[in-house]
Amino acid sequence: MLNEQDSYHLNLSPIVPEARGIVRAAAITYLQHLGQWCIGVLIHGSALKGGYIPGCSDIDFQVYLESAAFDSRGNLPLEIGINIQRDLAMIDIAPFQYIQGYALLQLKRQGFTGPIPGAYHMITGTLPVPEATEEELQIAARKALEKLDVANVFHPQDLLECGDWKLPQKVRWLCTDVWPTLYHVLTIQQGDGIGMWQLSKHEAMKRLPQESVLAQTIQAFYQAVSTYYSVGTSVEDAFEVIQTGLTFLQSVQTWWSDINSD
Repeated sequence: MLNEQDSYHLNLSPIVPEARGIVRAAAITYLQHLGQWCIGVLIHGSALKGGYIPGCSDIDFQVYLESAAFDSRGNLPLEIGINIQRDLAMIDIAPFQYIQGYALLQLKRQGFTGPIPGAYHMITGTLPVPEATEEELQIAARKALEKLDVANVFHPQDLLECGDWKLPQKVRWLCTDVWPTLYHVLTIQQGDGIGMWQLSKHEAMKRLPQESVLAQTIQAFYQAVSTYYSVGTSVEDAFEVIQTGLTFLQSVQTWWSDINSD
């Protein structure tokens, strides 16, 4: 395992400038504690593609490890997890909201597509699993849209809870439903999932017919999210995010029902 930071060969050139320092520090942390098993570290999402929303977007890592890193239940040793978290907590992650990292086996997981060509970047090492194919993305998009049920995305009774992190957590979770749904829609509409997933949020929204309900509702959601995270996460702004997000998802559900009823 490498111990000197200068010994790590990290390729950070495609990453947006605002994220490079964060990505470098996080990648070094992963390698310091997991390097003996590490096969490759990749990044995907807005820190790579651009179009991140300050205060909202996260930085997404996948760390591919040899099977020896995990116990029989698929977990890393607790001490290693604690040490990684201790070091990650020292990183100033602004203007991003948080770092998200997954420790993955070197074997492809059944039912999961691999990284999408052109939508990920290897910071170091190699990718030990097959990339996603267009067929897999088309199948995944159809499955996601078929099971989309707005009533199960957000439960109004959850608003009976209150606390410093409760409402922001609901807003954040909704974002993780809305943005992938946009890419699933474009995958079907354009017949080019690989190309669509390579786009930033701004570029993706422009691919929708601009006079359509889908385009209007996703733009309203984007504006609500940008406002919410730029002015101190007020309660009323949180409600606007929730309402516009659910409106977009409802418009997707209606669109999907319509094109499948013809």
